[in-house]
Amino acid sequence: MLHSHSHLGSSPLPLVPLAFVLFFGKGLDIVILFAFGIYQNWQSVQRFLNSYVNPTIVIDSAKTATALFVLLQLVRYILGLKRSASVSDDFPVKPIFFPCRTSHVRMFPTKHGFGYSYLLTGVPVGWKGSVGGMISEDDGKKHTPWYQRLLSLDPGGAWYTINGDDYLDRGHVVGGLQGKLKKYLEGQGIDPKQYAHAYLVTAARFLGYASNPLSVWYLYTSSRELSALILEVNNTFDERRIYFLKPNAQSSSCSDANNSELLKPRYTGTWAKDFYVSVFNTRAGSYSLAAHDPFFPYLSSPGTINSTVTLSSPEGKAKLIARVYSVDDAIDPATMSIWQKTRFLASWWWVGLATFPRTIQQAVIILFQKKLPWVFRPEPRGSTIARHADETELFVESLFRRYLRDLVENSDEKLRVRYIPAGLLDISEEVMSSSSAQLAGGEVNELEIRALTPIFYSLVVRYPDFLDGIVSEHQESSTISISSTAQLSKLEWESQVHFPLDFWERLSFKLIHALRKRPAPIVCLDEPKTSPASANTIQSEKEVRRAVGSSLDAFVLKHSGVAERKEYTSRTLKLVITDHIAFGWAEILVLELFIVRSVALWIVARAVF
Repeated sequence: MLHSHSHLGSSPLPLVPLAFVLFFGKGLDIVILFAFGIYQNWQSVQRFLNSYVNPTIVIDSAKTATALFVLLQLVRYILGLKRSASVSDDFPVKPIFFPCRTSHVRMFPTKHGFGYSYLLTGVPVGWKGSVGGMISEDDGKKHTPWYQRLLSLDPGGAWYTINGDDYLDRGHVVGGLQGKLKKYLEGQGIDPKQYAHAYLVTAARFLGYASNPLSVWYLYTSSRELSALILEVNNTFDERRIYFLKPNAQSSSCSDANNSELLKPRYTGTWAKDFYVSVFNTRAGSYSLAAHDPFFPYLSSPGTINSTVTLSSPEGKAKLIARVYSVDDAIDPATMSIWQKTRFLASWWWVGLATFPRTIQQAVIILFQKKLPWVFRPEPRGSTIARHADETELFVESLFRRYLRDLVENSDEKLRVRYIPAGLLDISEEVMSSSSAQLAGGEVNELEIRALTPIFYSLVVRYPDFLDGIVSEHQESSTISISSTAQLSKLEWESQVHFPLDFWERLSFKLIHALRKRPAPIVCLDEPKTSPASANTIQSEKEVRRAVGSSLDAFVLKHSGVAERKEYTSRTLKLVITDHIAFGWAEILVLELFIVRSVALWIVARAVF
């Protein structure tokens, strides 16, 4: 018997905190509590196991279950690799692997270089299916939890997967990669019919994981000549920049049957750098590309990858040279035997998983050994696809959109607002019009509000005054772009917050109001900003309003139900508290709360058990 009986026998008070945890605590709290209890009474647990559990039976059962599980996985593995290819003859080039190597050479202000193996996967855009259990593209296979797949004879998906949802603009588009490409080109004002064939070369997901700094879309005309490139650049902060290039061919096409790599056309292009990729480089400068068509000539048999990207300083001096090139012939998985596939997986499975750790390793070397200064990440520009919004940012965005729509629809101005969010899977614009604008046949006032990064949503609710927050984030931090702050200020923003009668809800809103403070402006070192006088003017005009709460608070109290108000106060409280005890980082606050909860649960476990 556990010694906790002595505690309970003397007093029932220890049951009070236990009941509190069981009633109000989360599942993790209960697990931690009982884990602490087992730890504190480990000797009693051991005696119980020795008395009632036969170790021989347990070991034999574990061996049998392990053997059956391994046999099941072996059968699933073989069945998966024996699947037939689903590639149509409509595509001149098939899905293939490109065994490559990548190298990076930094020229100044300090010299540094490194290289490592890199596996690229190429797929024709428009194809859907799987090739020999090795490569799949938009195969439409229903996703099932991993634990169900492990206990099923279904071999599951291919080892290397490419999904249209991971490329170009965020979100899902009907048609997979082909639908994404069509939507992107139309958004750029380009007729997709110009490019009869397209081929994507990328770092495919391996077992659902991918570290994919650069993907290249090769676009071909109906005569199968390379006409354009799309470079899709991702950084480690979940941001993306897409560049459309019309490269120039710098050499004549080859006519000799024994052409060497040097005689292939070399496509070049140059564009301005406006995307933060490395923690050691600002957004200043330019990129230049030199690449060969891997399917020259005329989308014939796959050749090799050979591409070089050079980063130059604003003065035109080469600063960093990155190259990716083939180290072996391209591999067609449709022609591989099970043994060849197994050898391939054994050789390359770790490469994609090691890309990010390798990047961190080189960053540490450059920072501490080469003494290169750290360049802090600026918030993205409008041309950048922002990171995914977190749950709090998604929640605030939905309220911000509803509040903005309510303001516009009830405005006396002839106003049409185009609102473009950031961080959502669907970032298409929403057009909002006032009643006057809908009835007016003449000219109306236009206003564009474009969120540039989802951090805007988590910052704007921290301001004591909501309008001041929007304008300040536009003028000082560039987390949102507003075409006219004058038009924005003409909207009828709520001027008075009427706190609810419920005690706890009123206390929550007053606590939020007391803890709110203006966040410090986000400083962009490569684009120094000064706060315009108009921001100060708007701020001074709102001093009285700021004393009674944010206008978003008033909107939530007036138009939201009990559950939504509770979620709003909970999420907003966490945000404003982080500024006081967690340096503004929600992750640090979560860690602090976890430590406090763990200490409290340890005390409860000591008292109860």
